[in-house]
Amino acid sequence: MIKGFYRFYTKENWTNKNIEIEDSLYSELKRIVDTELDTSINKLIDACVENFKVENDTVIYYKKPKNEITIVRSIRLRESMWNKLDKLKKDYDISLYKLINMSIKYTLKDN
Repeated sequence: MIKGFYRFYTKENWTNKNIEIEDSLYSELKRIVDTELDTSINKLIDACVENFKVENDTVIYYKKPKNEITIVRSIRLRESMWNKLDKLKKDYDISLYKLINMSIKYTLKDN
């Protein structure tokens, strides 16, 4: 790795999938992209999945807020993040939709 480029990822394929995302979570990511960071919503979601941790085999569910709507969106993640989600899906029998929304909520709450 060239010194000074440590913050960039090595090349990897990115894959699109259609996933339901809670509108309030997506809106918060959009706000961050529009006002704070020079990135895309897809890259923020990718970072959320990378940041998501299951500790001591404990997955903390959260209740979807009443009146919250979900919208199917095409999201693009690195293949390694889709692989991580697939493994979590198999290990804990949780849908990709829930895992992605949990990872976004986990990351936003962590800040």
